[in-house]
This record gives sequence, C-alpha cells and structure tokens, in this order.
Amino acid sequence: TVSVLYWPAPCDLAPVVMSEKYTVADEAADVVREVCTRILTPEPSYDHRRVPQLVDQVVDGVLSKLAQSKLPRKYIVQCTLVQRNGAGIHSIAACSWNADSDGCYQYQCETKAIIGLVTVFGVTM
Repeated sequence: TVSVLYWPAPCDLAPVVMSEKYTVADEAADVVREVCTRILTPEPSYDHRRVPQLVDQVVDGVLSKLAQSKLPRKYIVQCTLVQRNGAGIHSIAACSWNADSDGCYQYQCETKAIIGLVTVFGVTM
C-alpha cells in the first residue's frame, strides 16, 4: 500500500499557470505518482545499497515521461529516499525564476519501508 501526501511547492510558492494553461503540478502530478508507485511499492524493505539505483530509476522515469509532453520547458527532478523508521524528514527548495512561467511541484510517497520526496522544477525556455 502506498500512501500519498500532496502539498504546495516549497516556500508556499503555489505552482503558477504556465503556457497552454498548464501548471508544473498539472504536468507532473500523475507522472510522478505513477513512477514512484511502480518503482517504490515493490520494495519490501529499505536497503541502502539499492537507494542509488532506485533514485536513478525515479528521476529517469519522471524525466523521460515529462519530456514526451514536448512543451517548451526544461525539467529538473530531485529525488530523496530515506528509511521509514519513525523519524521525520524536512525538505525545502528556493529558486530565483520567472513566476509567470516557471514553477515546481513536490510529491511525497510513503511505503512501509521507504519515504520518497520528489521535486519537479519546470523552467520555460
């Protein structure tokens, strides 16, 4: 079972409307959810030796699916995986960009063993 928590972009920067009336959240939400669920759900336990491979799979999976949209935008995907052991994790990102055309989306995926934080930045070219 995967539990999912959505929240606005870091620093209360809500995803902004971009070209073609899509926000980064509109573009990324389903993609990130599908990729994280497909890759992280089958993991029965946290194994630090597998984390680099899992992070690569999540980032590559999200980037390749977002690139298929062929929108005039560049994407930056950041992924953090930690062991779910009762401790908390905090994450923040700050950017200097054009608030009219750029934005970000953050997603949290939790399984019994892993907490995953994925941030997608969309920057218009």
